[in-house]
Amino acid sequence: MQLSAIIILVLYGILGAVFVVVLAQVATHRREGYGRSTISTFWQITGKILIMIPIVYLPLVAIGWLRPPHATTLWLEWLAVFVAFEAMLFGGFALWKMGRFTKMGLPKNDDIPLLTTGIYSLSRNPMYLALYLLATAAVLYKPCLPIAVAALAGIIIHHIIILNEEKFLEMKFGQSYKNYRQRVRRYL
Repeated sequence: MQLSAIIILVLYGILGAVFVVVLAQVATHRREGYGRSTISTFWQITGKILIMIPIVYLPLVAIGWLRPPHATTLWLEWLAVFVAFEAMLFGGFALWKMGRFTKMGLPKNDDIPLLTTGIYSLSRNPMYLALYLLATAAVLYKPCLPIAVAALAGIIIHHIIILNEEKFLEMKFGQSYKNYRQRVRRYL
């Protein structure tokens, strides 16, 4: 197994461990794991499936269970490793910071704080950014047209979700969110 593949698998393992710890926090504090969607259920599910295709593809290719139709260059593989590493940093720190308030969708009953420190001082949407970066890493690691299309479509749908979440946050937090939005970019 190549070193690049080993690094990708280790990164996935670390992010997976952080995710399990955070899910345990959500369950322990009896928080909502799923909130309400900002778009129709059909598009919400479609977006999650589309973004997960490249995210699942990457470790399967790294393990060797999938063989893409085209070979890639070594520099592109290492660029993908770098992008995956950045995704793990953003995703891991975002999950850790959000902790017991982590959920898919907007809160139904939970009272959530506006996070503006730590990783959230660099990006208003570090978890989404992590998803985008992982999908991009998959496309770079072993390019495959269907994976690239799924990644792009998933990113577009999630961007629409974010735009709607921003409306909710502005209504919930008012001027605090407006000030935060002026200081910190949506992604980077």
